[in-house]
Amino acid sequence: MSDLSAVIRTEIEAGGPLGFDRYMELCLYHPDLGYYSRGPERSGRRGDYITSPELDPGFGRLWAGAFESVWRAADRPERFTVVEIGPGEAGFAASVDAAVEGAFAEALEYVLVEPLPSLETRQRERLEGDRFRWASGIETLEPVGAGVVFANEILDNLPIALAEGAADGPHEVLVSWDGKPVEVTAPLRPEVLALVERFGIRPAPGCRAEVPLAAGPLVMAAARSIDTGAVVFIDYGDSTSGLLERPGGTLLCYSERGVDAEVLDSPGEKDITAHANWDVVSRLLSDAGMTASDPRPQRDVLKDLGAASLFDELKEAERAASAAGEGRAALRAISRRSALSALTAAHGLGSLGVMIGTRGIPRDDWIER
Repeated sequence: MSDLSAVIRTEIEAGGPLGFDRYMELCLYHPDLGYYSRGPERSGRRGDYITSPELDPGFGRLWAGAFESVWRAADRPERFTVVEIGPGEAGFAASVDAAVEGAFAEALEYVLVEPLPSLETRQRERLEGDRFRWASGIETLEPVGAGVVFANEILDNLPIALAEGAADGPHEVLVSWDGKPVEVTAPLRPEVLALVERFGIRPAPGCRAEVPLAAGPLVMAAARSIDTGAVVFIDYGDSTSGLLERPGGTLLCYSERGVDAEVLDSPGEKDITAHANWDVVSRLLSDAGMTASDPRPQRDVLKDLGAASLFDELKEAERAASAAGEGRAALRAISRRSALSALTAAHGLGSLGVMIGTRGIPRDDWIER
């Protein structure tokens, strides 16, 4: 039995079956034994999966241009704050820092929201300069005035409850213990029932659906942390109706062994993800006084931000390097063009959804170039 399994067993024996949200929280975020807090890098080329910021620094450069557009739309304030939730190995922050210049660079402050000390330590080792500061949670931040809150593939890692359809309505799937973690069902807890009723998350009999318990507090806190600017969520997601068309839900695990759906197997040793519910996120942004856009594919957003110009720049860099006999530089440019193509491909990372909420600036016209 792993150490985390022992923790889960003890908690179940003391208080009864766990909501799946609590089980997921322990598996991912236990301060010593959770997937993200122990062991090696989890994302990037040395990890179990790769996200857009780690694929190529061009991703951060394109978004740095978007952040500067928000700064201009907010009348070029003397201080402008980018708040990144879940900065991982700090690849995005490093790329943004390298890309900004001039008056915008002088105005830019960058806050990394990181609850795990082990990750914060690695981030501090990678980032230099006075513009960076850290916060343990988005809810701890005072409003920063003008800025952008940026969350790339964070919603899919937020703890969720599990609802299972039955003839008499949805029941909740809990985690109990029988020599190992096992599933049991029970009536919906009040907080789960409230979300099920508000957002119509009612799976058909025999089907399952995720109920985004933790999304509400995070989205509301993100929206309230800036007075003027934008909140950007990038993730795999769908509408409520689209998610309900998936009979088994969207839960998946990632680990060094690959991808599987065995969420109760090897707790703490695998990433656990579930698709974002864009209807829920949109409603919450509106409740917080923001104007929410419809989700758009990442490939379209990055094209609006200038991906084609960056691609042409890399093509020219390859040509110039080849002409000068600089083989390594030419190969580097070719590799970066390939990475940029992956970011904007119709499938994979290009299919990620981008939802933006704005306050005090023109909707999301700033992203159109």
